[in-house]
Amino acid sequence: MKMRKKYNTIILISFLLLAVFFTACGNDENVKTNTPIKVKVKKIIKVEVPFQYEYPGNVEGVRRAKLSTKLMGTLIYFPFEAGTKITKGQILAKIKSAGLDAKRGQVNANILQAKAAFNNIKINYERIKRLYALESASKKELEDTELAYKMAKERLKAAEEMKKEISDILSYSIIKAPFNGYIVNKFIEQGDITSPGRPIMTVESFNKFKVNAQVSADEINLFNRGGEVKVYIDAVSPEPFIGIVKEINPGGNSYSKQFGVQILLNKKGVANSKIMSGMYARVVLENKTKPIIAINKNSLVKRGQLEGVYTVSTRNEALLRWVRLGKTIGNKVEILSGLSAGEVVITDKNKVKDGQKIEVVK
Repeated sequence: MKMRKKYNTIILISFLLLAVFFTACGNDENVKTNTPIKVKVKKIIKVEVPFQYEYPGNVEGVRRAKLSTKLMGTLIYFPFEAGTKITKGQILAKIKSAGLDAKRGQVNANILQAKAAFNNIKINYERIKRLYALESASKKELEDTELAYKMAKERLKAAEEMKKEISDILSYSIIKAPFNGYIVNKFIEQGDITSPGRPIMTVESFNKFKVNAQVSADEINLFNRGGEVKVYIDAVSPEPFIGIVKEINPGGNSYSKQFGVQILLNKKGVANSKIMSGMYARVVLENKTKPIIAINKNSLVKRGQLEGVYTVSTRNEALLRWVRLGKTIGNKVEILSGLSAGEVVITDKNKVKDGQKIEVVK
């Protein structure tokens, strides 16, 4: 009995000793965990680096026009397809308006009638004048005949002016090419009904091209009217074309915050090329610099597809921040988002873990 009691006492004492040992170890570990790790940091600043700005654009002919008519009628002649070359003055389309044709016939009839009436009254007027000179006609007869003559003359003039007006309107029934070029779009087909303002086709000049590009508000001042830029049209040539900035739209889009820039391509460069309207272009500004935030690549921490850096929190703890990277420049990499100038990055990334207490040393 005494032996058993003694044995139980030994077991209890051993258990207590083990508990004290593990508690002590735990306290040592806490002490280790709470002890700040000494690290070095580097302040983030913006640096100027060589940069090439690039903007997407669209190729168009220098001269571009939408052709339409002021007539309501039927398109009786329009045999061309998109891509057809045209020459200045060439008849491209004809419109027939039944109502206008009837009106023209009526006006012609009115002119014939007015001419006949005028000629008769003129003969009578000349006769009365001769009789009046011989005192064989009264003054009132002369005045009445003269008034009738003037009125007939005005009616004839009005009829002829109406004919001119009809002729001017009929000129809208024939659509001619305003310049040398080609048809780039057809909006209606032969036999369709036309109406005032409804476009029939779009035509463009050839061998003279421009590029329309969109530029963000914070970079629009990089462009100067008359300045030279390089334009790449990859579908045509790997070599750049030379362009001159012709227009900079002072009014930007209120939604996209983009400004339009129009660039004329050098005529010599495009004369024998295969440039076509609608092609994609890249407008490039070289020999420029750009302020960026860049850090040493060795400071990056990778977790799968994510990349980040350790920074210092307000509680002097290591804080892992995920960042979005840009271009690599030597041993540095551009930070697009996630860090700001003035913050610090821990350079001893392998010594710390997220949330660990740190002490910054020089």
